[in-house]
Amino acid sequence: MIYETAVSLLYVFSTSLLYPDIIGLLVLFGWSLILLGSLIQEYTSRRRDIGELEEITLRAASLANSGMSKEAAEVLRGYRSPQLSGVLMEMAGSLEGSMLHIRLDKILQDAELDLARRLEPLRIGLRVGPILGLMGTLIPMGPALVSLSKGDVQSMAASLIIAFATTVIGLVVGGICYCSLLIRNRWYHQDLSDVEYAADILRRAMNERPDGRSG
Repeated sequence: MIYETAVSLLYVFSTSLLYPDIIGLLVLFGWSLILLGSLIQEYTSRRRDIGELEEITLRAASLANSGMSKEAAEVLRGYRSPQLSGVLMEMAGSLEGSMLHIRLDKILQDAELDLARRLEPLRIGLRVGPILGLMGTLIPMGPALVSLSKGDVQSMAASLIIAFATTVIGLVVGGICYCSLLIRNRWYHQDLSDVEYAADILRRAMNERPDGRSG
């Protein structure tokens, strides 16, 4: 009696998760399509010119060494890059105050944390999409087997259609998130490398006096 009651409860609980699972999959699928569009848009808007970045950073450091911190900050803000503008503006603000090295280290640490934060939704989608797809596959199998035992082929076919459809949607979501994660991970690490390069130039140049000798 207890065993039958437990089995019945498990069956009811598992089948009741089917509709929330389908809704979650549809939401994730829509989000993954938006994600794919944003990936294409970001690809078309990305701009990287390491030579210009080096030139602007050296010019800003030279102005800062001459006591023209505000002008140096404006020069550093002049590098037009959608992916680096925010970090460079923070670095420009550090030129107008003291403790440059400490501030640059903090800015770089925050940039690395921001990189991880922007990739977190992709990692979650990569895992959750296939998980919901698998749940959508297994949950209808119970009603399908019940329908099979009763000879109701039509109900069994409807359950199997749901099972196969949720599997496909879950795999599509996981595939989009996986590709987006790989591409954006490479982009963001390249951005972080460029920012670290600019910070190293600032540190090196700010440690030198205008006459070229080390300070």
